Amino acid sequence: MKETDLKTSVMGRRDFLQACALLSLGGLVFDVSEAVARPSPVKSEFVVINGWVLPAHHFRQTQA
Repeated sequence: MKETDLKTSVMGRRDFLQACALLSLGGLVFDVSEAVARPSPVKSEFVVINGWVLPAHHFRQTQA
């Protein structure tokens, strides 16, 4: 079997930076397209106070 030579790099510094830039650009493109198609947020039915999850209907104002 052939021994691996650890002194030679598989990917050079320039190739690594190009790959990072390409991945960043791809992430940016997909994130922008997802943000455009994102639906409006649904109102939560729960409230978190000091770590306790409580039903939101207890905190709603009732009309007299």
